[in-house]
Amino acid sequence: MKRIHAILLAGALMLLSCGCAASPLTGAVDVVGSSEQQPKQTEPLPAGPHPLLEAQGFAILDFRARRDVFDRVCVVGEVKNTGFLERGVELQATLRDADLRVVAVGLFHPASYRNIKPNETWPFAYSFGRQEGVVRAELRIVGAFRAMDMLNVASTSSGE
Repeated sequence: MKRIHAILLAGALMLLSCGCAASPLTGAVDVVGSSEQQPKQTEPLPAGPHPLLEAQGFAILDFRARRDVFDRVCVVGEVKNTGFLERGVELQATLRDADLRVVAVGLFHPASYRNIKPNETWPFAYSFGRQEGVVRAELRIVGAFRAMDMLNVASTSSGE
């Protein structure tokens, strides 16, 4: 009986550690270069402790929110596959105003249709366009998936 409980506990811990049974975590940073600052510049935020966020076999190593001279907001960073399988990842960036209300949300896949190899780091950038009043950006790891290699020309050629 103790062995069954130990196996169940180990299984539950494994599910929680890979993010399958737990809700995704969120990392947040302040947006720099706001409209009130003079002169307007594109400035990066300092990176926090590494990794900033881990879930579902991926780790966010760097995350910044930038505002340019035209009030366009962009989030940039790096994601690393810390798992054992080649997989893709879906990220969600959320922009908030001073009252912490949601201003904009963007879902994106840093590697597009490709899988990220184990221990491989992949940069990402997502532009929200012009967004006034944004003071905070949040990033969430939504999910991991196995991408099919649909654009592999060698596998679709007829051998002629």
